[in-house]
Amino acid sequence: MPTTKTESELRLGTVDDVATQHPGYTTTAIRTLVARADANGLSPHIYRVGRRVFIDLVGFESWVRQQQHRAAA
Repeated sequence: MPTTKTESELRLGTVDDVATQHPGYTTTAIRTLVARADANGLSPHIYRVGRRVFIDLVGFESWVRQQQHRAAA
């Protein structure tokens, strides 16, 4: 059974928030990652509320680190 994060562990931000905190990613690049989240493994860190899309900021950073390790292997 998958574990869920408690409110204190969950930091949500918008696509613009992620782009601001990670200048290496443009807003368009992040939207593309979100659109392909099922294929690239980002989906556990994406939350949709109606039409709004939120990204778990801590989870996104963890995902980026995993991608770095995956590319190095």
